[in-house]
Amino acid sequence: MNTTREVPPLTTSVKLAFGIGQIAEGLKTSVFGTFLLFYYNQVLGLAGDLAGLAIFIALLFDAVTDPIAGSVSDRWRSPRGRRHPFMYASAVPLGISFTLLFSPQALFGADGVSAWPQLALFAWMTLTTVMTRASMTLYHVPHMAVGAELSEDYDERTVLVAYRHFFGAVGFILAYFFGYGLFFAPTEAYSNGQLNAAAYPPFALTLAVIMTGTILWTAWGTRSRVPYMPKARLDEARVKISDVFKETYQAMQNVSFRWIMFGFILIIAAWGMAGVTGLYVYTFFWELDRFQILFVSLMGPIGSMFGYPLSKAYYSWLDKRLAMICAGLFWMVVHSIPVLVYLAGFAPETNSWGSAVFLAVFAALGGLGVGQVVVGIGSTMADVADENELATGRRQEGVFFGASAFANKCSAGLGTLIAGLVLEWISWPTGSEIKTAADIPPETLIQLAVIAGPVIGLLAIPGVLCFRGYQLNRSKVVEIQQALRGAA
Repeated sequence: MNTTREVPPLTTSVKLAFGIGQIAEGLKTSVFGTFLLFYYNQVLGLAGDLAGLAIFIALLFDAVTDPIAGSVSDRWRSPRGRRHPFMYASAVPLGISFTLLFSPQALFGADGVSAWPQLALFAWMTLTTVMTRASMTLYHVPHMAVGAELSEDYDERTVLVAYRHFFGAVGFILAYFFGYGLFFAPTEAYSNGQLNAAAYPPFALTLAVIMTGTILWTAWGTRSRVPYMPKARLDEARVKISDVFKETYQAMQNVSFRWIMFGFILIIAAWGMAGVTGLYVYTFFWELDRFQILFVSLMGPIGSMFGYPLSKAYYSWLDKRLAMICAGLFWMVVHSIPVLVYLAGFAPETNSWGSAVFLAVFAALGGLGVGQVVVGIGSTMADVADENELATGRRQEGVFFGASAFANKCSAGLGTLIAGLVLEWISWPTGSEIKTAADIPPETLIQLAVIAGPVIGLLAIPGVLCFRGYQLNRSKVVEIQQALRGAA
């Protein structure tokens, strides 16, 4: 890391401020992965393939904006550093666009939404999803790059990523708490509160306020480190669109980065499908009430949170490549078990706290596995940036994290698109006439459960195996950093 002054050690307050900023991304990711398709498809009646297509179209914009955010922030020169101006600028637009995404009735009236043509509802979902994703990109890519710039220590980088993902899990918990625990309470018209369209606008507004606040918190709380972070070179030209794609292509020439990205895309696509189908399966297959769904949903991020403090020891024990492979395979197995146990006739009765506790145990174990994978991926990005700097002479965390962010969103969105197509393929019924599991054919419920459980687990295997292509380890990273110091 090419800095010109002695860098003081990181304080706990800076680490906390950096981590707290991930709450915004955790809130957005949990809502997009759990509630977005359900809201537009099951609640508002938009066809599953159209809802999935809206999310996929937004990803096409991300294909441009994520690399741009990385490249522009890599070259940005200002008194507030390369990353912080973008973090400040993103906060309010993100809050507004996220609120609009879940508030079509705010402009057209609650009765008018149900009467909207499919294409009008599809257009609204597409536009506001693009706005939300673009605003988050403006923040999230620079935020991740800041994490790589805060420290060059091999193990401390893992700790910083663990801080970030710990608070990302807090974002998931807050989304589930405010959703299932507060806003999706049953009403006279809706025994399942998550089917009540009127509950979503205040739910979204509450989360939008939290997103805005935590983004400003992390930008302000890490500002003291700006003087010690790498600066853009004075001879850097302004970014052209051609530069963005050229730099992204060059990043993909790094063998370790390429294999990590391939694995990340495949495994996150499986996780995305699992998240999107989860609410359908909990509500209609397992027939859980909202508090039972809240309990089960919380166990995933809580399992991750218990795992994050162990990340440093875990990754020191196995090193990064093997640790990611083991964690990914662990998730695949525990995610598949509940439905397999049900089909074998050994699961607790549905619509009971017994089944909720049963599912919660495996959700917590799955969260533990997911947590270790995402920590490893975030930590490897900083090491890859070191390797790239030695090869090219340029510090380009933004390019690598921009590509990483796009891979994350692309694969999660791909999982949502596939989930929407699956719902259409099995003729999943939607709309206000669906109140309970009794309104859905039993064979359709079984089809969804099998796809949402063991089939998705199997889809993660190729992604996990791609991690075998990662070529860096502790000794190689130390050699690279020593060479960088010698060249500084």
